Amino acid sequence: MEKICPYCGRTLAEGESCTCPQSALLEHQEKQGATEGNMPRPEPEERPIAPQIDPQAMEQQAKEEEPSPSQPDEPREENTTQAPPPPPGVDPAFSQPAPAPRYPSRLTLAFENFIPFFKAYFHAPAQTIETACRHHDLPLGVLYLILPLVSFAAFFVLGLCQGLRELAYYLNQLSSMLSMANTGGQITLDLPRAILGGVLLPLGVMVVFTLGLFLLGKAVKGAVDLQSAFLTVVFSSILPSILLIIAIPLLYVSLWASAALAMLAFLSWILLMFHTVHHLCAPAQGGRFCWSSLLFFALSLGVSAVLCGFILEFALEAVSITSPLFHQFMSPSGYRTYGW
Repeated sequence: MEKICPYCGRTLAEGESCTCPQSALLEHQEKQGATEGNMPRPEPEERPIAPQIDPQAMEQQAKEEEPSPSQPDEPREENTTQAPPPPPGVDPAFSQPAPAPRYPSRLTLAFENFIPFFKAYFHAPAQTIETACRHHDLPLGVLYLILPLVSFAAFFVLGLCQGLRELAYYLNQLSSMLSMANTGGQITLDLPRAILGGVLLPLGVMVVFTLGLFLLGKAVKGAVDLQSAFLTVVFSSILPSILLIIAIPLLYVSLWASAALAMLAFLSWILLMFHTVHHLCAPAQGGRFCWSSLLFFALSLGVSAVLCGFILEFALEAVSITSPLFHQFMSPSGYRTYGW
């Protein structure tokens, strides 16, 4: 005769004991009762037999429970039953759903991509800038904006100091040649004002060229929006910024060599911008793009020259020279004061 577990209904072989939780608990209680004394063995509960359900009766009951179209549906009770507990031997922590993945912010990605972008820039500058423009990687552009501002401000302030030192030397030599008495003087420099002027100069020029490239993209109907124009201007200034950093030590060797390297940096910036815009506006290339780019670059240069004149006037007011010899040769009337 087959042996069936009264709890789970599993068919057991002869002499085999079931491993379901109820049978294991019963076996443990029997062993404990044998140790403490003879305890009455609980009779196995009979499994209830499911009642036979007539399918036709179920369909009739479902039709009766369906709401009529003229009557609104009655509000249904929400299911407030709790989820069943996890099976024994399973850690509840593993049964919970995994938390949603957290993605890093764009600023964090910009810091992580700073060095890889710098390496890729020197392998293919135009293609690297074009990729960053198409992805509108604005945080990375803001990070790289610091490089041209700092490098040009340092070059401008240190070059101004070195130029004033050279001017003081020549004024001293001139006074010795003329054997003029009481020709001593003093040159002072307002350093914060000079630093502010050194930062405003590249920033103003970059703003002008950003607007120029944006208008160029609108004129030729190319893929150059305002963010792409800004990123093109900023990323094209990486190589010129490095050239300016190299030109800073040359200030103490030769002012002319340092100025020539600074001019080379400016020309390389213009060429890189033109090359990148040429890639971005590839479908709109032709005679219209060529003449429009020349027009807008010329307009940007003209507006930048006027703007730089005002900023230089502001920055050179940080220099004050008090020397009778300087005023005698630079001001014939003797009443006009020159300041930079």
